[in-house]
Amino acid sequence: MDYLFSLARETDAKAIFSLYKSMIGTPGCTWSDEYPAFALIERDIRTGSLYILKDSSGQLVAAAAAGPDDELEDFISTPKHPCELARIAVAVPHQNHGIGSYLLEQVIAAIKSRGFDGIRMLVSVNNPPALALYDKHGFERLDVVHMFGLDFYRYQMAFDTK
Repeated sequence: MDYLFSLARETDAKAIFSLYKSMIGTPGCTWSDEYPAFALIERDIRTGSLYILKDSSGQLVAAAAAGPDDELEDFISTPKHPCELARIAVAVPHQNHGIGSYLLEQVIAAIKSRGFDGIRMLVSVNNPPALALYDKHGFERLDVVHMFGLDFYRYQMAFDTK
């Protein structure tokens, strides 16, 4: 694949926001006009936790946030120092071409290099493409939780740190 994977910069924020908003109403997406907010994108960029993929022409293709967060801190997970993976989006014209897998593999490599020993995340029970992606990549599906007025599967992945 001819894509550039990198951390997002402030200059990418508007394109990421547009990508996120373009997901609203697509099958399985639980996002709304309120979430994700632009301020969340700015925070993720500021903390070095927002990763992007651009095509060879420099167009944003996908984004994912992965880093320290406290949204899931009450959930006990096997990893002792996990990051939280959230806000993953692949632009509609690029879906079903392996880009989600490629982005996920790149994010996993990046967060391992940052010292995290695993990932924890929530995935809507009504998002079959996302569920298939995480199952395919070896994430462990734990249980169902009700948060934000919706049902989510809790997922985790522990890295082999030996």
